[in-house]
Amino acid sequence: MKFPIDQTCLFDMYESIFSHNPDACYILDLNGNVLLFNDAALQLTGLTKDEIHNVPFISLIEEQCIANTQRFFKSVKNGNSERFNTTIKLKDGTRIDLSVTCVPIYIDNKIYGVGGIAKNITEMNHLQTLLNGQNKVLEMLAKGYPIKDVLNEIIHVIEKVSNGGTCSISLVDKSGTKLIHYSSPNLPEEYTNFIANISIGNNTGSCGTAAYLKKIIIVEDIETDPLWENYKEYALKHNLKACWSLPVFDNSKNVLGVFAMYYDKPTTPNEHDRKTIEKATYLTNLVIQHFISEEKINFMAYHDALTGLPNRRLFDLRVKRAIENNQLQNNLLGLLYIDLDRFKVINDSLGHNIGDLLLKEVSQLLKGCIRKIDTFSRQGGDEFTILLEGVSKSEIADIAERIIDVLSKPFMINGNEIFVTPSIGISLHPVDGQDKDELLRKADMAMYQAKKRGRNNYQFYDEVLDKKEFERLEIENELRKAMDKEEFSLHYQPIIDLTNNNMTGVEALIRWNHPTLGLVPPSKFIPIAEEIGLIVPIGEWVLRNACKQIKHWENLGFEDLTLSVNLSIRQFYQVNLISMIKRIIDETKINPAQLTVEITESMTMDVESATIILHDLKDLGLTISIDDFGTGYSSLNYLKTFPIDYLKIDQSFIRDMTKSKSDENIATTILLMAHNLGLKAIAEGVETNEQLQVLKTHNCHKAQGYLFSKPLPAEDITQIINQLN
Repeated sequence: MKFPIDQTCLFDMYESIFSHNPDACYILDLNGNVLLFNDAALQLTGLTKDEIHNVPFISLIEEQCIANTQRFFKSVKNGNSERFNTTIKLKDGTRIDLSVTCVPIYIDNKIYGVGGIAKNITEMNHLQTLLNGQNKVLEMLAKGYPIKDVLNEIIHVIEKVSNGGTCSISLVDKSGTKLIHYSSPNLPEEYTNFIANISIGNNTGSCGTAAYLKKIIIVEDIETDPLWENYKEYALKHNLKACWSLPVFDNSKNVLGVFAMYYDKPTTPNEHDRKTIEKATYLTNLVIQHFISEEKINFMAYHDALTGLPNRRLFDLRVKRAIENNQLQNNLLGLLYIDLDRFKVINDSLGHNIGDLLLKEVSQLLKGCIRKIDTFSRQGGDEFTILLEGVSKSEIADIAERIIDVLSKPFMINGNEIFVTPSIGISLHPVDGQDKDELLRKADMAMYQAKKRGRNNYQFYDEVLDKKEFERLEIENELRKAMDKEEFSLHYQPIIDLTNNNMTGVEALIRWNHPTLGLVPPSKFIPIAEEIGLIVPIGEWVLRNACKQIKHWENLGFEDLTLSVNLSIRQFYQVNLISMIKRIIDETKINPAQLTVEITESMTMDVESATIILHDLKDLGLTISIDDFGTGYSSLNYLKTFPIDYLKIDQSFIRDMTKSKSDENIATTILLMAHNLGLKAIAEGVETNEQLQVLKTHNCHKAQGYLFSKPLPAEDITQIINQLN
């Protein structure tokens, strides 16, 4: 059917397009008064035809947008077509963002009015604002902004899209009984002081009740709601008449804090508000959990995971500070090095779990032997150190005797009666040394002298302790000849991909079998090799032979097998490290992507130098792993600075995580941090299926340990590969 083309028909067509358009259509006279609004425009503004007829359109415009909107209106009156954005304010105070198309209306070539279409872009703008705000919050987290600044940014974003809401964020205190105010940049200071410390409980306002009941509390009218009976005068005084309180949960559904939205009139949330609430709680949850994880990691950086005592890093810092202070005061400092006698026998006979429980109980007892101003630290294993400031030699001896006396009584652990005695070595500042390393070394020497004299006693450092140095010199001399005599060999421990349980790589581990000393443990000769510089040629020998072996396996058809090799700190900072590794890669013709270098956290203390070296290693195509992560030198700083691929979780965090919730939390915190930073994680020291299941549950990427295999000679690894294939 054809349209009849005449003036009446054209008018009807235009009138139909105008009236039935789903977007708001309007016609204004040259003074800006409304002549026509279609139904969509009436619905958008909430006005009737009588309410809007002959009303100046400018009365609808948000005050801050008036000048710009008038400029465009004037341009259209002059014959131009314009497209621009503006904001209108409805009778109920709601603001709506519009995308406006505006054209002149001609009759007989003369402009008689202005017409156009307005599209509601409020939701789109809100979504963009939320997205931009979320990106800004994530950027602030990455850059290490303080928690209050990040929470303020969340409030800034949410308030911008909340149609007049004013927000606050409170966090649950450590006792779990109160909410501590953290952020509310736009609430009156008097009111923020009032909500600084809110009890968690039923009928304790919106926030306290939300935290107590673990659910959203919507108070439409503060003046009449019974939850606010005892608090409403503080809110109403500042024109706060509605409050929506939203609990923020962790992954275990524990309440971390409460996000509150206040309004200056009684109101309840609409659909837009509910979406805003979801985003507010999501961002707040993200930030709080980030800072909780960071706090845990920072605690781990300076404290021992098992006992909670200061670790070696914190102890070293305090010793260094004490020496600096003591040089001005010229007092006596005492440094005690404590080792538990025959602890290995207890560990081997009763198990690591009993050994760890014993270490915890010993730690608690020894805390009671010293003053609050003293520093008690776990160095690792069964070794402890104590720093005593401003003491006499006799007072130091009294404390050592007190420790021996306290440990003379048996421990009852899981039905086992255990006796443990200490060997204590003592060095003094300034008598025995001027820096922490010298004092620690001499206290360590004195401790071994105490062991030699029958254990369960203490010894002050004496020059005769040089006997130990003689024994060390023997190892050093034999070590210098070991490579030429071909006394070194390599064992390999499989690394398992936990997504498919396949062996995807191996770690190369050096072994030294001396003809008279026997099998010398790496823990005994590697530190000496490091100190005298032999670790450099030994490390090169390990790398070259391990690369030859991985190439041999590749030639046998095992192309995807990867190789992990440890770098010592002296190797890491040797001048020709990069050229040496490249030369070996070229000589053995391995794929660089097959090679992973493992470094320890202590090697990254010099961040500037370490960053350069690590980027050079990455440029060779290697993978980089941080070994023994979290054992004393953890630093969040290097995780965002260095080009790291893997975090290798130390076995001390794996051992008891199926028996201790705190141990599991530490291990899973490291895994969560690795995932959040885009890193992969390897767990070492996996010994049980229970440990393996926890690691899989938390998406650990790879693992190694005696559950899968002990370190084996190359030929045994070849047999394993053949069996798997």
